[in-house]
Amino acid sequence: MERETVSLILPVHNEAKNIGPVIQSFYNEINDRVSLQIIVAEDGSTDGTKKELKKLSQSIPMVLLMDDNRLGYGGGLKKGLEKASGEYVLFCDSDGQHLPSDFWTLYNARDGFDMIDGWRQKRADTLFRRMMSTTFQFFGRLLFGLKHLRDITAPYRLVKKDLAVKIAKQVRYMGESFWTEFTIRALKNGAKIREIPVKHKLRMAGETVVYKPKKLPKIVYKQFKAMLKIWVELRSSKSLSHV
Repeated sequence: MERETVSLILPVHNEAKNIGPVIQSFYNEINDRVSLQIIVAEDGSTDGTKKELKKLSQSIPMVLLMDDNRLGYGGGLKKGLEKASGEYVLFCDSDGQHLPSDFWTLYNARDGFDMIDGWRQKRADTLFRRMMSTTFQFFGRLLFGLKHLRDITAPYRLVKKDLAVKIAKQVRYMGESFWTEFTIRALKNGAKIREIPVKHKLRMAGETVVYKPKKLPKIVYKQFKAMLKIWVELRSSKSLSHV
């Protein structure tokens, strides 16, 4: 009997110390029971990440997509989706904050759902990161009726590939909060979403290069502006559908 294939997409930028252990741990955990296609969307790293990936690709099968130019988080995910061959796509960040063993929690809950999100009950992020996420989620629930969801920014997700490809093409406003827009658009497309609690831990090494305190005002402004654009667009589409 042929094993089901799951495509793991890992967006990565400047994670030289983390990317090797992350890939190895996911491969060891999953590949013996489910055929795992590993897709690494490397995004203009300058810290030795490319070297680590080339070395690891000699021992672990993977689709290695490397770029000297920055595509951004969403751009990397979209590029990775173009290579996905599995019925389901597993999305996860490359900083080591999620446990590969929690994949089975998501995978075993997939029947009857289009997307299974890893709900971080106890987030291990910095205070600034948690505050920003809480704020975005509050306004996301308020503007788009997402009150039943508890973690709309969750990066650890198992999604049917066809849905992931369709929704990712629609995401165009929220750069630093890709998953917020992805969740909003998935629900507006009628996707059945289930949240499953997963563990969340501190980064393996290093610190985030995106959500630093000095960058927060600019990020918050851009993301609120993007959220309003989505709201206006969806409201206009709803109005037009009744004409």
